[in-house]
Amino acid sequence: MKIIPKIFFIAFVLILVFCSPVIASEERTVLTREEFDNWPNLPEYTIFNPFPYKGSNCTWFAHGRMMQLGYCKYALDSMRFNANSWADAASRGAEVTDKPQVASIAYWDSYAFYNSALGHVGVVEMVREDGSILVSDSSSSGRPYHTRLIYPSDNLWPTAFIIVPKGPERSAIFSPGQKVRTTAGSLNFRLEGVDQPSVLLPKDTIAEVKEHLSSGIFASQPGSRTNYFYWWYAAVKVDDEIKHGWLAEKYLEAAADGGTIPDPNPDPKPEPDPELEPDPELEPDPELEPDPEPEPEPEPESEPEPEPDPEMESVPDSGFKPGDVSGNGMINVQDVVLAMQHILNTIVLNENQIKAADMNGDSVVDVRDVVLIMQYALGFFEPVDL
Repeated sequence: MKIIPKIFFIAFVLILVFCSPVIASEERTVLTREEFDNWPNLPEYTIFNPFPYKGSNCTWFAHGRMMQLGYCKYALDSMRFNANSWADAASRGAEVTDKPQVASIAYWDSYAFYNSALGHVGVVEMVREDGSILVSDSSSSGRPYHTRLIYPSDNLWPTAFIIVPKGPERSAIFSPGQKVRTTAGSLNFRLEGVDQPSVLLPKDTIAEVKEHLSSGIFASQPGSRTNYFYWWYAAVKVDDEIKHGWLAEKYLEAAADGGTIPDPNPDPKPEPDPELEPDPELEPDPELEPDPEPEPEPEPESEPEPEPDPEMESVPDSGFKPGDVSGNGMINVQDVVLAMQHILNTIVLNENQIKAADMNGDSVVDVRDVVLIMQYALGFFEPVDL
């Protein structure tokens, strides 16, 4: 390597080394992949989420992530169909603007996001001083979780941003470890997990409130756009087995610590589910006017992912060497460029290339990995096969 390019290369490495701790500290608020993998067990993403394909879908993710951040479920429920309809459908306090803000919904119209006819949505996790935004999103046609750093000059800059009002404060009427008693017969106990059936509990069933991020959350009854409750995560003994799930606060009351759990099997002729019938004592919130007619929900189609770089199609998938992103058996500037292009979402690396680029083994390809690849390319270290 010539002297001048090598000096330039070292200077570039030093800049990235000094800048990378700042970038890392800015992104600490973004959820990790491990945290994302646990989301399908939370009610925001399962029983209280109106979208299908739970676990990998942009509308499912944006709706659930906004709920998890504490934003209004009633406003989010105005946007229930394909992503390209969200800006026009946004109502109930939600507003559309061209200026991003933290915890707003990034919206792409049809064909604005990798030529997807159905559009795309994500969540703005961060707005940086230089005007760039960090967006989290999901896709049914690719990896289930992404973070994208997008600049206003990029072709991928969102069409608009949807500002959703904050939701009600969480209820604090109960606390973890407290025993509660059901006050209605045939009460639905919403089991945790994806697409789990409900269990009908008889009146006076004893449950124990558990510590959970979702306890006290205010959300709509599953499948409804008009009935809203505070929900509590609890443990209930069902058929000699402890099960966990959610109960509506409206049908719970504090119980003595020494209460026993009766037979959870419902009566032969169970009472109507109070969650499924209008409650004459439940006064509707004047700001939460029900929709006259719920419309059928079309199943979202998959959004296309970025097309792989044609130059990368010839790279074999049979194995990888740390730092050798190009797969040519050497670690050099080409590997640095490929890793940076992947970070900037200008190309898509295959699985083995991502493993090769992930130098620090944290399952995320970022600027810290680029610094390590540069150091290996300059001969500072020798990479170790993983």
